[in-house]
Amino acid sequence: MTSAAGSPGDSRYGVGFLVVGSPRSGTTLVQRLACEIPGVGMPAETHFFSQFVTGLLERRSFPLEGPALTEEIGRFGSLDSARGLAVDATGVVKALGGVCRSPFDLFDALVRQLAGPAEIWGEKTPEHLLWWRPLSQCAPGLRFVVVVRDPRAVVASNLGMPWRDDGRIPAWGENVHLAFAEMWACVQDQVRLMESELGGDRVLRLRYEDVATDPDGARGRIARFLGRPPVTETVAAPEGIVLPWEPWKSAALGPVVTENFDAWRRSLGDRRAHEVAAVCRGGMTRYGYGDDAPSALRAKVTLARLGPRQLARTLRYRRAYRGYVTAIAGRRL
Repeated sequence: MTSAAGSPGDSRYGVGFLVVGSPRSGTTLVQRLACEIPGVGMPAETHFFSQFVTGLLERRSFPLEGPALTEEIGRFGSLDSARGLAVDATGVVKALGGVCRSPFDLFDALVRQLAGPAEIWGEKTPEHLLWWRPLSQCAPGLRFVVVVRDPRAVVASNLGMPWRDDGRIPAWGENVHLAFAEMWACVQDQVRLMESELGGDRVLRLRYEDVATDPDGARGRIARFLGRPPVTETVAAPEGIVLPWEPWKSAALGPVVTENFDAWRRSLGDRRAHEVAAVCRGGMTRYGYGDDAPSALRAKVTLARLGPRQLARTLRYRRAYRGYVTAIAGRRL
């Protein structure tokens, strides 16, 4: 097994694509559609790069083999984010030929083992988008299916998730929507850079609203992007792509609906919706949500109304989050 993914149509190169995007942007639905393409295999989210690889690189140097390799596979499998994944350490070591030459090699072997037999493998962890630069460098053939969604819908959905009270999210009470908005804006800047640097051969951007409106068309676009034959008959996506402790994803495996497109209006209310749009206006305009985006002047007025204390906190968080993303970009895998 090589450490670099090549043509997505060639299984000799392992994992050929990743589905990424802001959390709660519709990546699970896109994952499901990709899995309905014959020959495509994907496991549940691994969180490998977002939750595991930083510690791995601090603890180990490569190549890894013997007890050290087995120990690290076991460490990955014991992560809270990996609970429910059927990690077979013996199978992974065997797939690696006993020697792991890079973190991507380990990721590749894990994904194959977790997904099972396929002609092309993919993986979906939304936050892996932030790792696009080191991933694209270490795996020159790796492709990215990027999902974008109206930031107000993304923020509203995140506000109802268990991680709202995660220690990494500012404890801003009723203003925590501003932190999620800053995350969305930063992620969309990364999407812009990814598209500019990697081009259309390696990046397919899908809007969630378009995917939900025409899932068959979206599935066809994914198949073409991955070099698969036209989809004349779908296969059932495995239920295992959603783990038992992730009930918020289960709707993505059922009938595809469009009635929830504007649900954010009820949950956010006018004030918070306007503030999210003010933070995210650049990405909204860039990715097709410009009809509702405020003007530059209106955005400044809206943000000024936050008051000097909250505005200063928001700007500090923006710098901190973007610094975090910049640090990831400088990683070597």
